[in-house]
Amino acid sequence: MNERFDYGRVSPSLAKFLKGQAERIRHQCVTSIIQIGKSLVEAKRHLSHGAFLRWVQYEVHLPVRTAQAYMRVASWASNKSATVAHLTPTMLYLLSAPSTPEDFSAEILAQVEAGEPIAPSALRQALKVRRLQERTGGQSDVETTLMPDAGSSDPIESESCNGSNELSEFVEMLTTRLSAMEFERVQQIMTSTTVLNDPELPNNLRRAFAATTLTHDFPD
Repeated sequence: MNERFDYGRVSPSLAKFLKGQAERIRHQCVTSIIQIGKSLVEAKRHLSHGAFLRWVQYEVHLPVRTAQAYMRVASWASNKSATVAHLTPTMLYLLSAPSTPEDFSAEILAQVEAGEPIAPSALRQALKVRRLQERTGGQSDVETTLMPDAGSSDPIESESCNGSNELSEFVEMLTTRLSAMEFERVQQIMTSTTVLNDPELPNNLRRAFAATTLTHDFPD
């Protein structure tokens, strides 16, 4: 699937105008995300964790997950070159994620500095392959993993995972789907002595998931 807009469908003068507008809008979005993240970090220094979350929700009117993403981006970008301004918001979130290796991010930034276009979908695929290579002891090759998808199956989906990898995937899903307060509560429950020492934990989890599946309408 081609992710680039076809400027050949418009006049050269309009194409030039649209390209300039797109560049300005992207730069403004990235700059805003970083600046908001810096402001949130500054505010957090003066509040306890719980008070900060309430302030974000009820005064800033931002979802906690969004605020956390902005703060991660700001912290990550603070020691990076001006190249970050040329990234898309999606790429910023992916590269600043705690689970993204720092050397991987550096390789991507080097390619952007060299003028190589990288689509967000290609970046996601490269990151998946990199994580798979780390699990299996393979060598990283970002340039290879950034090749366009030829319709082959996702190697991560075809690779069997051990329990540790599945738990890591589970926790990563929680961090992206839950608010900070919700995640903290889940962590307290799942790591409590009562839960961990429960001999019926596997069966209780199966029953709880089955009941939730029957009664909950999941979003698409």
